[in-house]
Amino acid sequence: MSHLFLALSALALLAAIAAQDWLVPALRNETISSGLDGPKHGLLDGAYIVLAAALVIGFRAHPLTEAFAIVAALALVLSGVANTAWRWVDRVTGGKHALWHLRFTIVIFAAAAAVEVTADIGRGALWWLTAAGAIVPAAVWGLTERTDYAEKVGVLLLCIWLIAWAI
Repeated sequence: MSHLFLALSALALLAAIAAQDWLVPALRNETISSGLDGPKHGLLDGAYIVLAAALVIGFRAHPLTEAFAIVAALALVLSGVANTAWRWVDRVTGGKHALWHLRFTIVIFAAAAAVEVTADIGRGALWWLTAAGAIVPAAVWGLTERTDYAEKVGVLLLCIWLIAWAI
C-alpha cells in the first residue's frame, strides 16, 4: 500500500505543477518554486505535503534509504514553507526567505539523489533513470540556461523514478 501511495503522490505533484501552469499562465515560464507563493499555491503546497508523507512511509525497508527519504521530506516541507509563508520566514531570517528556500531545495535534490542511489543498490534496473535524473537537467540548463526548464525536467525525472521504483 505504501508503494501505491508513493506512486500516486508523485503523480499528484506532477498534476499540481501542470494544473498550476495551466491555470496561471504567468507561471509557465517560471520555476516550480514560483508557484508556492502565487495564485493557486494550495495545489502545490498540498502536493508537497502528500509527497513528503509518502517519502517517509514508502522507504521503510532500508534504514539508510529511509534516513535520506526523511531528510528529503523535511526539506520539501521547509522549502514550501519558505516560499508560501515568505513574509513570516523573512521576519524570522532577516529577509532571507529566498536563500533558505534555495538551501532547502538543494537538500531536497541531494537527499532524493541519495534515496535513488541507496534504493538502486537493491534494484539495479533503475540506475539508468538515476543517472538521467542528474545528467538531463544539467544538459537542459547547459543548452538553454533556463532554470525553470532544468528544474521542471529534474522534478519530472525524479517523479518518474519514484513511480518506477514503487511499481
